[in-house]
Amino acid sequence: MTNAIRVMLLALLVMTTAAAVPVDAQQLYKWVDKDGKVSYSDTPPPKDAKEVRQKGYSDNVTRSDELPYSVKEAAKRNPVTFYANACESCGRARALLSERGIPFAERNPETDAAAGDALKEAAGALVVPTLTVGQRVLKGFAESEWHDALTSSGYPRTYPGLLPKTSPPVAAAPPAAPAK
Repeated sequence: MTNAIRVMLLALLVMTTAAAVPVDAQQLYKWVDKDGKVSYSDTPPPKDAKEVRQKGYSDNVTRSDELPYSVKEAAKRNPVTFYANACESCGRARALLSERGIPFAERNPETDAAAGDALKEAAGALVVPTLTVGQRVLKGFAESEWHDALTSSGYPRTYPGLLPKTSPPVAAAPPAAPAK
Protein backbone atom coordinates (compact mmCIF):
# COMPACT_ATOMS: atom_id res chain seq x y z
CA MET A 1 0.00 0.00 0.00
CA THR A 2 1.39 3.40 -0.93
CA ASN A 3 1.82 6.25 1.53
CA ALA A 4 -0.83 8.30 -0.30
CA ILE A 5 -3.43 5.55 0.19
CA ARG A 6 -2.47 5.17 3.86
CA VAL A 7 -2.85 8.91 4.40
CA MET A 8 -6.25 8.90 2.68
CA LEU A 9 -7.42 5.92 4.77
CA LEU A 10 -6.19 7.58 7.95
CA ALA A 11 -7.98 10.81 7.02
CA LEU A 12 -11.16 8.87 6.29
CA LEU A 13 -10.89 7.07 9.64
CA VAL A 14 -10.40 10.37 11.50
CA MET A 15 -13.39 11.98 9.74
CA THR A 16 -15.75 9.07 10.44
CA THR A 17 -14.60 8.84 14.05
CA ALA A 18 -15.13 12.58 14.56
CA ALA A 19 -18.62 12.33 13.08
CA ALA A 20 -19.51 9.49 15.46
CA VAL A 21 -18.48 11.37 18.61
CA PRO A 22 -21.59 12.89 20.18
CA VAL A 23 -21.60 16.63 20.61
CA ASP A 24 -22.23 17.74 24.18
CA ALA A 25 -25.72 19.01 24.75
CA GLN A 26 -26.01 22.73 25.17
CA GLN A 27 -26.29 23.71 28.81
CA LEU A 28 -29.35 24.98 30.61
CA TYR A 29 -29.13 26.75 33.94
CA LYS A 30 -31.80 26.79 36.63
CA TRP A 31 -31.55 29.11 39.63
CA VAL A 32 -33.50 31.04 42.23
CA ASP A 33 -33.10 34.83 42.19
CA LYS A 34 -33.00 37.15 45.22
CA ASP A 35 -36.83 37.42 45.19
CA GLY A 36 -37.29 33.63 45.25
CA LYS A 37 -38.31 33.37 41.58
CA VAL A 38 -37.09 30.28 39.70
CA SER A 39 -35.44 31.08 36.37
CA TYR A 40 -34.17 29.03 33.43
CA SER A 41 -31.68 30.17 30.83
CA ASP A 42 -28.99 28.93 28.46
CA THR A 43 -26.68 31.66 29.78
CA PRO A 44 -25.02 31.45 33.21
CA PRO A 45 -27.05 32.99 36.07
CA PRO A 46 -26.10 36.19 37.87
CA LYS A 47 -23.56 35.95 40.67
CA ASP A 48 -26.19 36.52 43.40
CA ALA A 49 -28.31 33.55 42.24
CA LYS A 50 -29.06 30.75 44.69
CA GLU A 51 -29.61 27.02 44.15
CA VAL A 52 -27.88 27.06 40.75
CA ARG A 53 -28.22 23.85 38.75
CA GLN A 54 -26.62 23.23 35.40
CA LYS A 55 -28.42 20.77 33.15
CA GLY A 56 -28.30 19.51 29.58
CA TYR A 57 -31.26 20.47 27.42
CA SER A 58 -32.41 16.89 27.36
CA ASP A 59 -32.47 16.53 31.16
CA ASN A 60 -36.24 16.93 31.20
CA VAL A 61 -36.53 13.40 29.76
CA THR A 62 -33.39 11.32 30.09
CA ARG A 63 -29.78 11.37 28.99
CA SER A 64 -29.56 12.09 25.28
CA ASP A 65 -27.71 8.82 24.63
CA GLU A 66 -30.73 6.96 26.04
CA LEU A 67 -33.29 8.65 23.80
CA PRO A 68 -35.01 6.47 21.22
CA TYR A 69 -33.67 6.86 17.69
CA SER A 70 -36.89 8.52 16.47
CA VAL A 71 -36.67 11.18 19.18
CA LYS A 72 -32.96 11.82 18.49
CA GLU A 73 -33.66 12.26 14.78
CA ALA A 74 -36.64 14.56 15.38
CA ALA A 75 -34.57 16.65 17.80
CA LYS A 76 -31.77 16.97 15.23
CA ARG A 77 -34.11 18.05 12.44
CA ASN A 78 -36.56 20.09 14.51
CA PRO A 79 -35.18 21.22 17.88
CA VAL A 80 -37.77 22.43 20.36
CA THR A 81 -37.45 25.66 22.34
CA PHE A 82 -40.07 26.55 24.93
CA TYR A 83 -40.36 30.21 25.94
CA ALA A 84 -42.15 30.44 29.27
CA ASN A 85 -42.41 31.98 32.70
CA ALA A 86 -44.42 30.88 35.74
CA CYS A 87 -47.87 31.39 34.17
CA GLU A 88 -50.59 28.75 34.46
CA SER A 89 -50.73 28.00 30.72
CA CYS A 90 -46.91 27.71 30.73
CA GLY A 91 -47.26 25.00 33.38
CA ARG A 92 -49.80 23.09 31.28
CA ALA A 93 -47.58 23.44 28.20
CA ARG A 94 -44.51 22.26 30.15
CA ALA A 95 -46.49 19.23 31.37
CA LEU A 96 -47.48 18.34 27.78
CA LEU A 97 -43.85 18.44 26.65
CA SER A 98 -42.70 16.36 29.62
CA GLU A 99 -45.50 13.80 29.27
CA ARG A 100 -44.62 13.33 25.60
CA GLY A 101 -40.92 12.99 26.46
CA ILE A 102 -39.91 15.90 24.23
CA PRO A 103 -36.34 17.10 24.79
CA PHE A 104 -36.61 20.89 24.86
CA ALA A 105 -34.74 24.02 25.82
CA GLU A 106 -36.73 26.23 28.16
CA ARG A 107 -36.00 29.95 28.12
CA ASN A 108 -37.57 32.70 30.21
CA PRO A 109 -37.72 35.98 28.27
CA GLU A 110 -38.53 37.91 31.47
CA THR A 111 -35.25 37.06 33.18
CA ASP A 112 -32.98 36.50 30.18
CA ALA A 113 -32.51 39.38 27.74
CA ALA A 114 -31.04 37.08 25.08
CA ALA A 115 -34.11 34.84 25.34
CA GLY A 116 -36.35 37.91 25.00
CA ASP A 117 -34.49 39.00 21.88
CA ALA A 118 -34.70 35.49 20.40
CA LEU A 119 -38.43 35.32 21.17
CA LYS A 120 -39.07 38.73 19.55
CA GLU A 121 -37.19 37.59 16.46
CA ALA A 122 -39.01 34.24 16.25
CA ALA A 123 -42.54 35.30 17.25
CA GLY A 124 -42.54 39.04 16.66
CA ALA A 125 -43.54 39.72 20.28
CA LEU A 126 -42.84 38.75 23.86
CA VAL A 127 -45.68 36.29 24.33
CA VAL A 128 -45.51 33.21 26.54
CA PRO A 129 -45.92 30.39 26.23
CA THR A 130 -44.38 30.17 22.79
CA LEU A 131 -43.00 26.98 21.28
CA THR A 132 -40.61 26.75 18.38
CA VAL A 133 -40.37 23.37 16.67
CA GLY A 134 -37.68 23.71 14.03
CA GLN A 135 -38.78 26.80 12.07
CA ARG A 136 -42.42 26.56 13.20
CA VAL A 137 -43.56 29.08 15.84
CA LEU A 138 -46.62 28.46 18.02
CA LYS A 139 -47.74 31.46 20.11
CA GLY A 140 -49.95 30.69 23.09
CA PHE A 141 -50.83 27.23 24.31
CA ALA A 142 -53.32 25.23 22.24
CA GLU A 143 -52.87 21.57 23.15
CA SER A 144 -54.07 20.07 19.86
CA GLU A 145 -51.99 22.52 17.82
CA TRP A 146 -48.87 21.70 19.85
CA HIS A 147 -49.49 17.95 19.49
CA ASP A 148 -49.93 18.35 15.72
CA ALA A 149 -46.73 20.41 15.35
CA LEU A 150 -44.67 17.94 17.38
CA THR A 151 -46.08 14.86 15.64
CA SER A 152 -45.65 16.34 12.14
CA SER A 153 -42.05 17.21 13.07
CA GLY A 154 -41.24 13.57 13.75
CA TYR A 155 -41.68 13.34 17.52
CA PRO A 156 -43.56 10.21 18.57
CA ARG A 157 -47.02 10.80 20.01
CA THR A 158 -46.10 8.62 22.97
CA TYR A 159 -42.64 8.23 24.43
CA PRO A 160 -41.72 4.56 24.92
CA GLY A 161 -39.26 5.35 27.75
CA LEU A 162 -41.82 6.98 30.02
CA LEU A 163 -44.11 5.03 32.25
CA PRO A 164 -47.72 6.16 32.10
CA LYS A 165 -48.90 8.10 35.12
CA THR A 166 -51.23 6.08 37.25
CA SER A 167 -53.94 7.42 39.49
CA PRO A 168 -53.67 6.62 43.17
CA PRO A 169 -55.88 3.73 44.21
CA VAL A 170 -59.35 4.78 45.23
CA ALA A 171 -60.03 3.95 48.84
CA ALA A 172 -63.06 1.78 49.43
CA ALA A 173 -65.94 3.60 51.06
CA PRO A 174 -66.43 2.61 54.69
CA PRO A 175 -69.38 0.31 55.29
CA ALA A 176 -72.62 2.11 55.96
CA ALA A 177 -73.66 2.27 59.58
CA PRO A 178 -76.68 0.11 60.42
CA ALA A 179 -79.96 1.96 60.48
CA LYS A 180 -81.29 2.67 64.00
